Amino acid sequence: MNHLIVSGINYHFSPVSIRERFCIPDSCVGHALEALKRFPHIKESAILSTCNRTEVYAVVDDVRGGMADIEAFFASVQHVTDHGALKPNFKLLRDDVVLHLLRVAAGLDSMILGEAQIMSQVKAAHQNALERQSCGPMLDFIFKLALNCGKRVRTETSMGKRAVSVSSAALELAHLKLGSLKEKSTVVIGAGKMGQICVKHLLSEGGSGPVVLVNRNKEKIESFLKNKLSNKEKIKFGFDFAERHELAAQADLVIVATGADDTVLKANELARYRHQGSPSQLIVDISVPRNTDAALAQLTGVELAHADDLAQIVSRNKAEREAIISEAEEIVYINFEDYHNWLRSQLVVPTIAELREKIEAIRLEQIAKTKDQGEQSAEGCRFEMESISRAIVNQILHHPTVQLKATKDYEILKQQAEALRTLFHLDPEEGRRRLEKARRGLEA
Repeated sequence: MNHLIVSGINYHFSPVSIRERFCIPDSCVGHALEALKRFPHIKESAILSTCNRTEVYAVVDDVRGGMADIEAFFASVQHVTDHGALKPNFKLLRDDVVLHLLRVAAGLDSMILGEAQIMSQVKAAHQNALERQSCGPMLDFIFKLALNCGKRVRTETSMGKRAVSVSSAALELAHLKLGSLKEKSTVVIGAGKMGQICVKHLLSEGGSGPVVLVNRNKEKIESFLKNKLSNKEKIKFGFDFAERHELAAQADLVIVATGADDTVLKANELARYRHQGSPSQLIVDISVPRNTDAALAQLTGVELAHADDLAQIVSRNKAEREAIISEAEEIVYINFEDYHNWLRSQLVVPTIAELREKIEAIRLEQIAKTKDQGEQSAEGCRFEMESISRAIVNQILHHPTVQLKATKDYEILKQQAEALRTLFHLDPEEGRRRLEKARRGLEA
């Protein structure tokens, strides 16, 4: 029997210093899924890795063995320090896995309520698993259900009006720390999704000062400015990545949104360009793993913030948040019931089909025997025998069919289905062969 599990780490239980060690970059997810397929107890798997969480969703043939496999997987891929590998500290089983994924996709489990990027991240996790053929019927269904749930929450509740993201929260934090950004200069390091969103928010508000965009790959900046940005008059670009420390030293606000494996903003390098009397500046690193030197916080006039500091934004507007959560949770539980209906159907439909095949094979075998014995040979009598025997079969199977479909409790349903399989010795392959043989015997 297979079991649904999830294991990993997320912001509820782990600070960014821990989460960054478990982070799996987009470019490595495919290889990670291939690695998961090699573990003995894992039958299906998908990986959701964001700045808030790294979670492995899996269908396993043994819960304890499956959890141990995922723990071994994380030990093999995480960024190991002198203190050794860390174990995942977040684990759920069965129904709780589905409910968790529904809430994640709905934006209810994000550090920032209604975070916009999570839907595309859940979709990517599903797509990656499909492409690597690590996603079977169970994970395929629950990920599709989660995406449907997330879409409904954003279209049917006021959640969609928030349109918040980690990037927008970083700018809101900047407003809290620096006040109006109208006269403030900003340097954005990184032209990936989060960096681009930061730039768009800075420009759309119309209240920011000049924005410098720096990236290792200049072509990526040019593509962004050409295809995804219309009001680019305030954007300054074309700088070498090596100039980032000098540029950052002159800015009031620095946003670091890179996917680098190393530190892109170092304290000793920044200190070279900051002099006595330099204005105070805020550096917000929203990268996971973090791409800034912790020693930056020791520089005079520099305040360093990272992903976990965005929690300050979460606590605001409590009444508004509670109303949105209530609306969204209703949709989550509607989808949760859809999962239960699907799960029951996975037991009911094949059990009823196998039972009908078995009884139908017996019916046809008995008619064939009667035919071989030369009894009721007239065509009219044979038709009558077919009609009566079918009616008897339908009557016999009516109550078991209705009872199985009416049972809501999944554990009771499993017991009922197993009892039928045992009592009638149901075997799908054997039943199919017997029915085909009986049909051929009747036609002979």
